[in-house]
Amino acid sequence: MTYEQKVALAKLTIKAGLENSRNPAVMCSFGKDSVVVLHLVNTFKRLKVIFHREPFQHHKYDYANRVMKEWDLHVIDYPPASTAAAEVGSDMEVVNYYQIGARTVHLPTGLKHEDKGPDTLCALTEIYGKPTGTFNYPFDLVFHGHKSVDSDPIMGDVPLFSDVAMNIGAPSAAFPIRHFTHADVWRYIEENNIPIHHERYEKRDGEWVEKDDKTNNPDYIGCCYACMSQNTGNSVHCPKWGLTVSNVSSQLRWAPKLEASYLKR
Repeated sequence: MTYEQKVALAKLTIKAGLENSRNPAVMCSFGKDSVVVLHLVNTFKRLKVIFHREPFQHHKYDYANRVMKEWDLHVIDYPPASTAAAEVGSDMEVVNYYQIGARTVHLPTGLKHEDKGPDTLCALTEIYGKPTGTFNYPFDLVFHGHKSVDSDPIMGDVPLFSDVAMNIGAPSAAFPIRHFTHADVWRYIEENNIPIHHERYEKRDGEWVEKDDKTNNPDYIGCCYACMSQNTGNSVHCPKWGLTVSNVSSQLRWAPKLEASYLKR
């Protein structure tokens, strides 16, 4: 499939979604993929945007705030219904389960180790133990920026098998850029003058790539999670307490390695 055919299919998916839903919305993380979907949708109709963010390290959201202001977006946020931990090797995430009608969708927050002494953000109490709740979800269709080539460091590959995931008793999900490659996404961004998150992405040898430094990546939060890890032993040093504390990994809720049923079909 050529790039032009992929863009045409994306527009067809959006057009069909708008025609066959009562109250659609766009789920947007303000990463490169979801911003492309948001731009594509806005060429047809301006919809409400669902954007889940952590209430920490606000500099990570400067780009999102700029796009919200420039595009005059109506943005909605609400807390997850529950959380769980996930760990593969040295990588760890807190998986947030957001209510979408009668079902939930998981959105991970990556954890990057950081030790600032007493000022260190505690992943156990502030991210894993964040406030949770339910939401009166009014939308019957949500446009996602997920692509079939996407992979998560913890959950692994999350393939897509259809342009629209039909759900009974919960909003369906449409994936306009399912067939896009990463290069396709960047081509669309440049051709349509979409603002680029330069603090997160850079060009190397003529190609856009994500920077190794996660300082401005909202998918990762700097914090201490030593007491949550299954790899750190029975006791660890806690920078907030300044003392040795017990490991609590056996007390946590652990997410299955691949828990993306909302996206799989």
